[in-house]
Amino acid sequence: MDDRTHKPHSRRWLVALLAVLVALGAVFVGGAWFADRGERAVTGVTESYAEAYQGLDTTKDVPVLLSLYAPDAVLSDAATGRTHTGTVAIETGLNALLGTPDFDLTIERTLVGDDWALVFWTADGIRPDLDRVTQVAGVTSLEVSNGKIERETWYYDPAKAPF
Repeated sequence: MDDRTHKPHSRRWLVALLAVLVALGAVFVGGAWFADRGERAVTGVTESYAEAYQGLDTTKDVPVLLSLYAPDAVLSDAATGRTHTGTVAIETGLNALLGTPDFDLTIERTLVGDDWALVFWTADGIRPDLDRVTQVAGVTSLEVSNGKIERETWYYDPAKAPF
């Protein structure tokens, strides 16, 4: 056999190989883009959440926070066992939190996944029963879907909390 009979086959293999590589590249890039969309949405919600809490002073700031929640969201306080379901109940819980005299919350760090985030924070304020400033470190877990908080859970030591 001469070389002319092998050239068309070698070109077909080369074209087929290139087509497979291009298809695999498109699948990889497309898959990475779609996989990252959830994390980017959670990052946006988490950044807005952190910004809202960093600037939080009084109960007048609660509407900014409420805009981050789904209408049927659940806020759980794991330390006390209290659960607030829906934005009206969540508003009541946040107003109680922000009613703490001299309340201040500092976001220390956040970790973000595909549909979740962890927010590490420190809170301080005047604890009425002790009549002095107390400070507590805690973690909040956020479960996010469609760009809204679906579930939020607070974890902290209630004996140290100012609220």
